[in-house]
Amino acid sequence: MMPSLSSSHADESPFSAHDVLKGVPIGDCRGTDRIRVTIDGLDDCLRFYGAEAGPAERPPLIFLEGDVVNVVQPQVGPPIWQVGAYYQNLTPKLMQREAEQYAAATARTFINLARPGTFGSSGNHLERRRPREVALVGGALDALKARFGWTRIDLAGFSGGGHLVGALLAQRNDIGCAVIASGNVAVRQRGSALGLSTDVTGYTDFVDPIDHADEIARHRPERVVILTDPADRIVEARFQYAFADVLRSAGVNVEQRILSAADPAHHNLRYAALMAGLSCAAA
Repeated sequence: MMPSLSSSHADESPFSAHDVLKGVPIGDCRGTDRIRVTIDGLDDCLRFYGAEAGPAERPPLIFLEGDVVNVVQPQVGPPIWQVGAYYQNLTPKLMQREAEQYAAATARTFINLARPGTFGSSGNHLERRRPREVALVGGALDALKARFGWTRIDLAGFSGGGHLVGALLAQRNDIGCAVIASGNVAVRQRGSALGLSTDVTGYTDFVDPIDHADEIARHRPERVVILTDPADRIVEARFQYAFADVLRSAGVNVEQRILSAADPAHHNLRYAALMAGLSCAAA
């Protein structure tokens, strides 16, 4: 069984902006809501929040959050990062409670898998979109499948989490429905538009989903849904359209849905991603 609300969640402090910016050491990885993943001989511990519900034969939805930092000074020297204020108001108890509500309300198993360096997982969030982040999340998915006996999974991701969904589609043959909302899925194009020769993180070894359309087609996801606000100021819609186009050209079953986000940047489609993922069924 998955973890449920407990006194251990109640005792934990809000998430730390300092930890996000400095990196999170692995620490104690014991517990039913933690997964140890080893990549290139180095361990990390990824945390998850979730609950089981609905028919056992229906694939679970696994959700990946967006980046929790934004750049303050992108074009003068190295990037300077700031953690969103909302992040420091969240706790493991709140994350678990939300996951349980989604599972109960939709009668399906739901997991919020914390990306490296965020929401209780070890690792360095400032090194996101690099091969290690993709490998760690992929390893955690394998471990979750083994622990709970799943054969197929559905994925949904918002923004930076959408990048991970795109990257994982090129590597896995166990994905039914995949939802990508406001996804950073054309990393090189976005960096170039900002006048950068790197990702906005400053790294050049990023994984770029748009380069892997043929691999995605070979792994045959049953359905890919892309959620886009045409006025998105964080990940411009043209990059999301470009990704959808190359997937279609490669023969992937992809649907792009046009939405309007409520935030001033027209980017925050997190709840839309959750709704689309929880209601999604393979074609």
